Amino acid sequence: MKLIHLLPCSLLAGASLTVFPAAAQTSIAEQQDARVIENLQRHGADLTKTHDIDFFLVFGQESDAVAAADHLRARGYQIAGIGEVPKRTLWEVHAKRKMAPEIGAMQAITRDLSALAASYHGYYDGWGTVGIK
Repeated sequence: MKLIHLLPCSLLAGASLTVFPAAAQTSIAEQQDARVIENLQRHGADLTKTHDIDFFLVFGQESDAVAAADHLRARGYQIAGIGEVPKRTLWEVHAKRKMAPEIGAMQAITRDLSALAASYHGYYDGWGTVGIK
């Protein structure tokens, strides 16, 4: 999910938070984690099995992307690539980790990577995986 798409979603989610107070306890990104996991389950993925999870962080400067990638590597992530976002002056870090996509773990990673990205003037752009049956 790109930042430009996050804003309209946040406006819609913000409106629904007044209707569903339980949703207010989690961030929009964490709610998105739950939707991705629900989608995996709906398509028959076995969430107890190890998946190759792809994580994406975006930065305005290459040096910030490289520094964040170094921190990710130190935390056990494999760095699949650091590259410019096409037609934009942004840099994307694509990191990978093998793990089971459990909701609590994924939401903890979302909080952690959001904070890491923000510390380097960037943002966490989410995660994805191919469901393993």
